[in-house]
Amino acid sequence: MKLKRLFMLLFIFNTVSFISVAIVINKYQKATIKLEDAYNMQYKSLILADELRQSSDDLTRMARTYVITGNSMFEEQYKTVLAIRNGEISRPKRYNGIFWDFLTLKNSEVLLDGEKIPLRELMKQANFPESELNLLFTSQNESDDLTNLEHKAMNAVKGIFQDEKGDYTVQGLPDFALARDIMHSDEYHEAKIRIMKPLDNFYKAFENRTKQKVIEARLTVQEQEFNVNVIVLFSIILFLLSFFIILFRIVYPIDLLRITMLKLSSNDMSAEIEKNKFDDEMGDMIGAIEVFKENTQKLISSEHQLKIAMEDAKNANKAKSIFLARMSHELRTPLNAILGFTNILKKSMNATTQEKDNLNIIKKSGEHLLNIINEILELSKIEAGKIELLAKIFDFYELIKEIEDVFAFRCEGKDLKFTINLSNNLPKMIHADEQRLRQILINLLGNSLKFTKEGEITLNIYELNNKLFFEVKDTGIGIDKKNQEKIFRPFEQVKLDNYTQQGTGLGLSITKELISLMGGTIYLKSKLGSGSEFYFSINYEKSFEENLQLNTKAKNIIGIKNQQISKTILVVDDIKENRNLIVQLLSSFGFKTLEASSGIGALELFYKEKIDLVFMDILMEDLDGLETMKIIREKESKIRLPIIALSANVFEEDKKQALLCGADDFLPKPVDEKDILLVLEKYLDVELEYEIELKKEEKDISKELNNLPKEFFDKLNDEALLMNNEAILSLIKEYKLSNELQNHMESLINEFKYQELMDLSSKRD
Repeated sequence: MKLKRLFMLLFIFNTVSFISVAIVINKYQKATIKLEDAYNMQYKSLILADELRQSSDDLTRMARTYVITGNSMFEEQYKTVLAIRNGEISRPKRYNGIFWDFLTLKNSEVLLDGEKIPLRELMKQANFPESELNLLFTSQNESDDLTNLEHKAMNAVKGIFQDEKGDYTVQGLPDFALARDIMHSDEYHEAKIRIMKPLDNFYKAFENRTKQKVIEARLTVQEQEFNVNVIVLFSIILFLLSFFIILFRIVYPIDLLRITMLKLSSNDMSAEIEKNKFDDEMGDMIGAIEVFKENTQKLISSEHQLKIAMEDAKNANKAKSIFLARMSHELRTPLNAILGFTNILKKSMNATTQEKDNLNIIKKSGEHLLNIINEILELSKIEAGKIELLAKIFDFYELIKEIEDVFAFRCEGKDLKFTINLSNNLPKMIHADEQRLRQILINLLGNSLKFTKEGEITLNIYELNNKLFFEVKDTGIGIDKKNQEKIFRPFEQVKLDNYTQQGTGLGLSITKELISLMGGTIYLKSKLGSGSEFYFSINYEKSFEENLQLNTKAKNIIGIKNQQISKTILVVDDIKENRNLIVQLLSSFGFKTLEASSGIGALELFYKEKIDLVFMDILMEDLDGLETMKIIREKESKIRLPIIALSANVFEEDKKQALLCGADDFLPKPVDEKDILLVLEKYLDVELEYEIELKKEEKDISKELNNLPKEFFDKLNDEALLMNNEAILSLIKEYKLSNELQNHMESLINEFKYQELMDLSSKRD
């Protein structure tokens, strides 16, 4: 039988059993109540019959005492007994055979605190049969004759006698002898016997009746007790039977399954499964385990191949990381020389305009290549889970203003309207990764700018549920549905007519991953020909301005104020071009430089010369930079020598490893001149010169601007809007500007500060 049907039958049988137990127990309780009622009726009837007998005895005792003593108290008690029995006055609550025995002294008071009800009425309420009631009533009626004799005797004591009519109207002398004779006469005793005879018959009839009822009730109770015992025994047997059925049909098979599955979980395929032993749901489960066993055997047989595949994937991933690191190093190393020497050449006063233009092209191309390398490495770090968020407290409104300054000008150059809408509840100071948020916004807004020819670009920002929400909307060409998911994939670009694909196709992919790292999501709504809308959110924490660590440095460093510096700097790099770049840069600022092409050479100079700072390359033959730094830290005196690690390996773990090995700071290649100057300021206490301090030069430029005609500024503004560098340079030649103003304008062009070029007209006095 199937377990489902078996359980249903057991459920029905047990339910019927429990209901039967409840019914039988209920009948048993009713039988015991009936037996108890029989006993109560027997007791109550005895009390009433006893009261009738006792009241008769009390009346006799009180009347005889009165006729002997003449004490009126006994006459009053006699009258009270009659009044209580007839329901004329209230009966005491505790009225029993000894009630009057406590009231035989003078001044005794009777407490009548019960209800008024005749004894005859109480007998009726006791539900006596008619025959028994007649016997009681007969006894009570006979007691009336006895009462008349007692009245006659008590009146004789008072000298009051009956007339011919039987009324007590004749007055005379008290006759105690007559009273005593009446109370002890044969007539009185015969009247007493007439009272007791029906009462005796009542007792016999009552005893037979109540005894029969008690016997019947007791037999019923015994019968129900037997039924209870039988049904409880049956229920226990049924419960035990159900237990054994569950034990043998479920518990044992489940235990068998447990043992089998434990063996299978430990890849022990020797486990035997007796499928045919159980023809029910457990058999189906055992059959499923058999299938599982077969599948497990197949999995085990293919496990070795899976391990090999996983090992291959692991090796491939490791090879990928090694390749990317090597690619980064091999590409950044020559870029370091290209960009570095380009900046040095641009400073040369002997370079012609054409040569400077060519140098700008070299610089822009190198920076573009560096940007591609950075994007590839960025995506690689994200995929490897090695990228970390660097949250800090910053001015959120200042960041948005910076974004607005960049894109307002670029949109104006394409005749596009650029709008930023900020909700009123945006916090000023927030704790988040400023660099990553800036990168996300620039990527999305740059993407909109790239594919929007007319209309507007809008950035909406609001706060909700402790998250910052951003909406980047444009009226550009839009993206069809089939390409909307594609654009978030690495190296994927949508091919569109009249639009040249530039870049690596990693911008949106990196953006999506960065948003995910910042605890948010991004999604796109777009329609071909109607523009695109990017929505994303990030987590953040509110902060306050007093928590902000202010950076008082100006953004643009011009150079070093006092170049008469007696400091010696050691440059260690196994590539000559990279050494020459750093050496020439430092020499131009008046530093004495030493060179070493390996760690061994660096140690030799360290032991012989007094060195104030070291620029240390990491990857070198013989003895690399990491080991070299460890040796220097072990051998140096109490004064710590500042060591700046230089490396084309720019992963975070490379930086951490360098710092752990003794580096004080880390600069990635290609090295920027400003970063080197900031390091020198930090470790050698040199004083840098910032753009904000060039007040005298600005005054000279302002004077020259006052002498230029208005048409110069009109032409300059037109060409700046178009970002036409060649036209601006031609304009500089045409109006024969001074070297100071020419260098200043070329610097603005090289740094893409077209808005500042347009603002030159405002500097006129």
